[in-house]
Amino acid sequence: GKIPSQTNMSSLGPPKPGIVLAYGTAGFRARATVLDSTFFRMGMLAVLRSRSRGGLAVGLMVTASHNAESDNGIKLIDPDGGMLDQSWEAHATALANAADDLLTGTFDSLAASIGVTGAGGGKVLVARDTRSHSERLALLALDGIASVGGSSEDFKLLTTPQLHHIVRHANGTAAAGRHVGPAKWASEAGYCEMLADAFGRFVTAEVASSRGALWVDAACGVGAPQLATLQRHLGSLLPLTIANAVGDGALNEGCGAEYVQKGRKPPRGLEAPPSDQQLRACSIDGDADRIVFHFWRGDEWRLLDGDKIAALFALFVCEELSTLALQPALSMAVVQTAYANGASG
Repeated sequence: GKIPSQTNMSSLGPPKPGIVLAYGTAGFRARATVLDSTFFRMGMLAVLRSRSRGGLAVGLMVTASHNAESDNGIKLIDPDGGMLDQSWEAHATALANAADDLLTGTFDSLAASIGVTGAGGGKVLVARDTRSHSERLALLALDGIASVGGSSEDFKLLTTPQLHHIVRHANGTAAAGRHVGPAKWASEAGYCEMLADAFGRFVTAEVASSRGALWVDAACGVGAPQLATLQRHLGSLLPLTIANAVGDGALNEGCGAEYVQKGRKPPRGLEAPPSDQQLRACSIDGDADRIVFHFWRGDEWRLLDGDKIAALFALFVCEELSTLALQPALSMAVVQTAYANGASG
């Protein structure tokens, strides 16, 4: 049906001439100044995705992840808490780039092509990172959701993994099957409760006290306040020293997982060997969905990137399987997915 005119659509046309957006593994990313219409339209598309799944909630995350602070972007989250189904990437691209006067027709054609005939229902959960323009762009997405009759819930500041988690648990077994936690985990507090409980089962107080604090480079992003909240749930099991918090500098500039991994150099605040040579350190990116670990040994700085972290996990699981001596024996494999963005090295 026709899109209501509660938002001034004349000011929300497709990106400027010469700019063509393409939705891929990382969603949409571009200069924030050209994305007004994209956020409105992806609000519309998220409602359509929800309707195509019988009204199960989907997520819309406002972030450009590890990009510069002047950029922004959108990551759509499927009802099971995973990435947007790849078959929908073309739908997102088509709607984002449609001419203003063809927007309603493009939306209706998409709805017809996927078999969505009704105009009711559809729920979208929205969250954003700490970029100065993220709040305004999130409001445009919320306008887009409302314009096609969808309902929404605004979670405001969250990390990308938190929104993935909340979407998955909000839908429960209907989307994720039987391997999903209780419905009470479908919240920011539930996310912290889940992690703290699991970590407490892995790490004893004795081991925790012998390790000392973990130094965390938060990329001057949303991970800093969210980690502070998580710390209150973890208590002494994992003391955190949070560096590069919101307001300490430009997002992802001279700090963060992308800077550390791509540049093969330590972040701001840990440029020189610390007095504590046993200090464990890690860096997350602007929306806290990427992490690398690093440490100093003498005057040498060493990086544990994604490939090395995966190898350590594999070794740990193999050792546990060997101890269990299961019959028949289980095999072990490590799969690197497209979500690595070609960034592991």
